[in-house]
Amino acid sequence: MNKTTRDVLVVSFALFSMFFGAGNVIFPPFLGLISGKEYLISTLGFVITGAGLPILGIVAISKAKSFENFAGKVAPGFATLLGAVIMIMIGPLLAIPKTGALTYEVLQNTVAPGLVNYVGLGIFFIVTIFFSLNENSVIDKLGAILTPVLLISLIILIVKGFVSPIGDIVVTETPKGFIGGFVEGYQTMDAIAAIMFAFTIIKSINEKGYVGNQAIKLSSLTGVIAGCCLALIYVGLSHIGATASTVYPNDISRTQLLISASQAILGNFGIIILAMIISLACLTTSVGLTTTAALYFRDLSKGKLNYKALVLIINVISFYFALNGVDKIVAISGPILSVVYPVAIILMLLNVFGVKRNMVYSLSALPTLVFSALVVFLPADTVKMVESFYPMFSNGFGWIPIAVIGGIIGYFISPKATE
Repeated sequence: MNKTTRDVLVVSFALFSMFFGAGNVIFPPFLGLISGKEYLISTLGFVITGAGLPILGIVAISKAKSFENFAGKVAPGFATLLGAVIMIMIGPLLAIPKTGALTYEVLQNTVAPGLVNYVGLGIFFIVTIFFSLNENSVIDKLGAILTPVLLISLIILIVKGFVSPIGDIVVTETPKGFIGGFVEGYQTMDAIAAIMFAFTIIKSINEKGYVGNQAIKLSSLTGVIAGCCLALIYVGLSHIGATASTVYPNDISRTQLLISASQAILGNFGIIILAMIISLACLTTSVGLTTTAALYFRDLSKGKLNYKALVLIINVISFYFALNGVDKIVAISGPILSVVYPVAIILMLLNVFGVKRNMVYSLSALPTLVFSALVVFLPADTVKMVESFYPMFSNGFGWIPIAVIGGIIGYFISPKATE
């Protein structure tokens, strides 16, 4: 194996471990459960947003070279605002609380049935604070060990699920379909996380001696490899959910579905091991996100905000939101992600294709942001009225014509490219 191939594989698996948090495991089985025989088309939509967009994010940032170049063309201060919103989302508002809530629910439903939520969550976030405050390699070593073990466990679960399915795959009453799977993929938050995490990957590639177009090429290749690994896992887990559509009700919680399906396939011993691995993987994810968010806001404040104080604040807020449980966090995150994701997708595409005209960014991203917010926050009666003359208004893709028309207008308004 030559040096380039080895470097690509090392960075690819590092990127996979950054994207693949234990929380990602809960979404595909539920998608399969709801979709039944249509699980493949639903999973295709999920894979595009859950695996494809993170790849696009890596390529976009590697070409833009900085977050200011990536988002700053939209409007003055937009890059700072978007960066802060993303960090709040993948930090104390959504992603970190979800790791704590998932850990509690898994343990409470397996090895610690009497565990009270505020006690379990308190312990989880105290440990997170400890590792985040103290620069300690233990958590990195745990992550390096747990990611392969988690991956191997999931492969065993998926293969066993194909060989010995839980039940028959049937037609369900409320299949998600492609659009449903596409929007459900927002919940992984990997695409917006990729925007912030890409710099770590690019720095790693540069340190290995690759620069310029070669660095962009290798960044893209590592993204494709990591994305393919994610896609295979997602398809396998969705298949397991689809085979369980005659066994479990549609209103089962995502966490309970994962636990029950795993127990049905692997037995009690297997599910206990899987529960412990997922819980520890959530801890490594929580520490990583806490550290990233605290450093970001410290740097954003130019050192005025103390790192240790930020760690404490982030975890206190995360503890509060984690008390809501996984499904409520998912319900809260849905509308927020539906507003942010379309804008992120637009910025990724424009940067990947090297568009340099500022008005294209402004007139495609800003109207899309307003449109997406209206879809989420307008009353249901008003939404139905708007759909009478714009059928695509709330189908998940209604923002696309808005973005395309705005981008075309922006192109002609600002004919000269801005370097």
